Amino acid sequence: MTSERVNTNREFRRTICTPLCWLIVGAVNVAAQTADTAILGTVTDPAGAVVANAAVTATQPDTGVARDTVSNAEGLYEIRYLRPGQYVLEVRAPGFRTERHTGIVLQINQQARFDIRLQVGDVVETVEVTSAAPLLQTESAVVGDVIAQQRIVNLPLNNRNFLQLSIMTPGVRIKEESNGERTRVVANGNRDIWMQVNINGITAVNNRAPFVNFYPSVDAIQEFKVQSSNYSAEYGGQSGANINVQLRSGTNAFHGSAFEFLRNNALDARGYFAPAPLSKPVLRRNQFGGVLAGPVKQNKLFMMLGYEGVRERRESASTAIVMPLAMRDGDFSSVSTPIIDPVSRQPFPNNIIPPNRLNPVSVNLIKTYMPAPNQSGTQNFAGVTRDDLIIDQLLSRADYYLTAKDQVTFHYVYSRRDFPAVGINPSFYQSDRTFPNQSLGIQHVHTFSPSLLNEFRFGFHKGDIRRIGPRTGTGFKIEDLGIRGMLVGGPDGRPLRDDEQGFPTINIEGYLGMGEIAASSNIDNSRTYQWVNNLSVIKGRHALKFGGDIRYHLDEATTNNWPFGQMTFNRDIAGFGAAAYMLGYPRETLTPEGVPLSDVRNWRFGVYAQDDWTGD
Repeated sequence: MTSERVNTNREFRRTICTPLCWLIVGAVNVAAQTADTAILGTVTDPAGAVVANAAVTATQPDTGVARDTVSNAEGLYEIRYLRPGQYVLEVRAPGFRTERHTGIVLQINQQARFDIRLQVGDVVETVEVTSAAPLLQTESAVVGDVIAQQRIVNLPLNNRNFLQLSIMTPGVRIKEESNGERTRVVANGNRDIWMQVNINGITAVNNRAPFVNFYPSVDAIQEFKVQSSNYSAEYGGQSGANINVQLRSGTNAFHGSAFEFLRNNALDARGYFAPAPLSKPVLRRNQFGGVLAGPVKQNKLFMMLGYEGVRERRESASTAIVMPLAMRDGDFSSVSTPIIDPVSRQPFPNNIIPPNRLNPVSVNLIKTYMPAPNQSGTQNFAGVTRDDLIIDQLLSRADYYLTAKDQVTFHYVYSRRDFPAVGINPSFYQSDRTFPNQSLGIQHVHTFSPSLLNEFRFGFHKGDIRRIGPRTGTGFKIEDLGIRGMLVGGPDGRPLRDDEQGFPTINIEGYLGMGEIAASSNIDNSRTYQWVNNLSVIKGRHALKFGGDIRYHLDEATTNNWPFGQMTFNRDIAGFGAAAYMLGYPRETLTPEGVPLSDVRNWRFGVYAQDDWTGD
């Protein structure tokens, strides 16, 4: 049978948000609340008159699950909260032949219109039509695009970050930071802090600043939709990009996949700046895992389980300028600039600082924590920086069809990222850099009647980043270095706690410095509890939808610039920064900020109302 679509040119839809809705949406950040996917339309007879009480059934062949409704007095029908995928639509009415549409493919958040014109005949006769989802989405003015599983799995992705595919939507770009540690999506020039990403309808962004910090395995994603503007009322909490991700669900047949992606410096060409006999910088990356989906109980209970792991070691050749050994003993005779005695303001003879004038703390630190030159030339030190990356991710989803009127969906994702790093100065590294994330969601859809449905959802999201220095919590104290007066708040302040301790930042003009500036400056324990309820009512030509989103946000975070203090040595004191350091005269000293943690708790409430009206 050939494809058939009927256009009556009688329908248009309007979205209405009540004044109360706009007031509240303007006051709070109500994020995307649902992934409502539906089939809707009008049932008519050959003359174009509406047919009431026609039985309409949408069946998903992969799961055998069917959803039923009846057309109302206006001939309208809607079947909401369907899972994305392929469907068969069947319409039956006394005095008419049964009409069956096959090959219908629904995408996430799609409101697909299928108007049915029944033919007179016996109900046991069937007219079968091979259909496709409408290309023109007349039911919604939302601007966006759906990224389906075929593109997600097959298109090349650096680090398999699915959000990179968002750029396939016009007007959308992404911002990645710290090797994928944070990703933001920007739509139509809006600020990135106005974005929202949901996994199965549950928020997946950080509370401190909206960014995504973990990425479900692309093999476990069914599809996702990027909305860039003209959202309906339920998505009224942000003006930036809005992304809904649907995890893959099981079917009545088992499906699985396994993968490994390998990168290794043994397979790479030699870089221009690493000629033989120098060894090539190390790059070893393995990204591996698998997904298995299938039935636990046919037509009733379905599961999806997945795992993805990353093991990476990346080294980069780097050079720096370190203080020559002679300068560490006070010999600055190679410097053309006069070295000035800060006390007498007279030059030192031959630019040599007497041993008794060298600061013993400076001498000890430079000889203990600064590598010696290992090559000639201005860039007198060659070394490597190293970044390790260890990711383990577990994913699960369950779909349980309790009855024809009750559906329950559950998902849980756990992802842990460890990323220790070593800089070019091997004395300073970050061994404790972790970022565990969790996402949990439970959804219950109940059909009270063909014209009354309710969806309830509970979710939890957690992201806990820690960047802690190797000396923190070990009993180390700045005073052990011989540096005094490093108190939080200034000379009369308090000493650093044991969990705030670390090596202060020492800047030496023109030379590689020392310190753990990044450590302990980024602690962020973000958690969100979310409750959502949506009520759909079909009344005549009106499809009414009411909903609310309640969130409880918690966050303990710190933002500081020099947690352990900072000292800067430049030419102002002695005519040369390294000489000022060896004499022990900093140009500027900033006392420690410590690691102050915020303790943020807040509730957010949002409600909306919407009326989709089909008129003559």
